[in-house]
Amino acid sequence: MSIVRDSRLEEFKRIEHLLYGINYAAWFNLYGPADPDLGLTDTVKLLISTECEISGAVSSSPDDAIFGIMDMIFYKGDTGSGPLDLETKKAEISKLMGKVFSIIGICDAEMVVEFRFKDGHPAYPVFWDFAYDIHAKGQRWIFVGSSSD
Repeated sequence: MSIVRDSRLEEFKRIEHLLYGINYAAWFNLYGPADPDLGLTDTVKLLISTECEISGAVSSSPDDAIFGIMDMIFYKGDTGSGPLDLETKKAEISKLMGKVFSIIGICDAEMVVEFRFKDGHPAYPVFWDFAYDIHAKGQRWIFVGSSSD
């Protein structure tokens, strides 16, 4: 299995554009596919950076992961920091995220693990961030997102 390492989906670019706002930016990335038999720490170090240290890895269900991700994506912020005109963009963002979830197969995942970065986060999270280890359709993906100012 060849390793892609870093996949900037077109859907991510569009979602990031839609979520842009006053003192606010969102970022998403997909890493993989990777060997599903490799440990999570080794996978993150291989795909993202040897500087990565993880903490708080807990099992999740596909539905809980999707709900958590969408809850963060639809973070409204406040007048000084947050996405602009979020309500008018929710339908398009939901459709794009549906495509992302389909690409990684999260709805039918055999295993989903939520984790945090203790060190080496690939972005600069301020308002929210997520990281999931997703095993689906014989592949393993690390899906990371965050927002910052």
